[in-house]
Amino acid sequence: MHDTYSLLLLLISRVVVLRQIDVIVIYSDAFRYCYVRTTKSEGRKKDLINVCFHSAYLMQPDRAEELQQISQYIPGPPQLPALVKGQKLRSGPYTITVTNEMVAQRERENLELYRAWMEEQRRRNVLPEEDADDYLGDFKQAMIRRSFVRKVFCIVTLQLLFTTCIVAIFMFITEAQKFMILHWYLWIAAFFLFVITYCAVSWSVKVRRTSPYNYICLSLLTIGMSYLAAFASVLYSIEVILLALGMTAVVTIIIVFVATFSKFDLTMRAGLLMIIGLVSIVAIFAMIFIMMFTYIPALRLLISVIATLMLSLYLYFDIQVIMGGRRVELSPDEVVFAATQVYVDIVLLYKYLLIFMSYFHGQ
Repeated sequence: MHDTYSLLLLLISRVVVLRQIDVIVIYSDAFRYCYVRTTKSEGRKKDLINVCFHSAYLMQPDRAEELQQISQYIPGPPQLPALVKGQKLRSGPYTITVTNEMVAQRERENLELYRAWMEEQRRRNVLPEEDADDYLGDFKQAMIRRSFVRKVFCIVTLQLLFTTCIVAIFMFITEAQKFMILHWYLWIAAFFLFVITYCAVSWSVKVRRTSPYNYICLSLLTIGMSYLAAFASVLYSIEVILLALGMTAVVTIIIVFVATFSKFDLTMRAGLLMIIGLVSIVAIFAMIFIMMFTYIPALRLLISVIATLMLSLYLYFDIQVIMGGRRVELSPDEVVFAATQVYVDIVLLYKYLLIFMSYFHGQ
């Protein structure tokens, strides 16, 4: 049951985040072509490079389209209209209220336009020599992104190794297994520990970006999730656990490979992912309600299939926003947030593959 509660918490959290991303994408698409040309001045160029991100996710404009839309002869760098928090904007039949995330995103889009304008000036050989250092900007960004990816996957690897050790201890040491069965209620404490730390990391920018609070929350979340994984594993045989572990490893590797090299950008379809998550929440609640009054083994199988598909989609999305170069990407400051999302996806995927495999082994 705690697996289902963890999944519902994950789905609800993701729906909230994806809703924010979807609003940013819709707004940016509606106003992408509203350019305002400004006069060239040193002070204005410095103001454009003001990247104060308020959200974990950052939307990337289509660079090829931006380059094509820059006029050949312009008095200064093009700029999208400035936004103010609380401003009301019309987008077709909808009215959008500007948020801090949208203001930060507009600053980023203007920064991209400024860089594109600088490249155009270089091609036309009219760039002042004092701006030659801007050539290093793209290389620095690539280095920051690679460092961010390395940190995230190193942390996730350590988390998974710790979880594997905890599961192995309770599976192969008889005294530890008896302790877990005798004190069965400890899973409730572990579950609430997971819920509190996961919500803190997912919804509080200050917690997930401030050291040492972010790493304390990450450690507590890993401990709670590891105990829940061990509690779920002791109910099944070694054969089922090894099969589920192998399937989890294979599915994770395939998803990481496809998400990294595929041209399909799931971050452009955050709204669709949000709708699928909402439908899954309603379906799981309905099946839980039915199982409260009658036991139907096929419903457990159906829940495991739905959960596996949803977690695979979320893992695909998380890998793409971590790798960068997509429509939406994670800020390099969000190391703990990124590691938390990937780790929870993989552990929950293992749990539901465990339920899936146990159904066919009669357990």
